[in-house]
Amino acid sequence: MELLGVLIARETIIATAVVGAALATAASLRSVRARAGPAAAGALVKAGYALTGVSMLLMIVAGFLSGR
Repeated sequence: MELLGVLIARETIIATAVVGAALATAASLRSVRARAGPAAAGALVKAGYALTGVSMLLMIVAGFLSGR
C-alpha cells in the first residue's frame, strides 16, 4: 500500500505528465531536425505518450481512492 501511496501522490502524477510531454516534444523536435531516424523518433514519441497515459491513469486511480 505504501507504493500505491507514492504512485498516486500529486507530485508523482505531475512529474510523470511533465516528463512524458517533454519526451514527446523532444522526439518531435529531433525528427524535424533529422538528427534521429524516423524509427527512433517514433519510439520516443510513443514512450512520451505512454508516460502521459500512465499519468492520466494514476490521476483516475487517485480520484477513486480519495474517498470524496
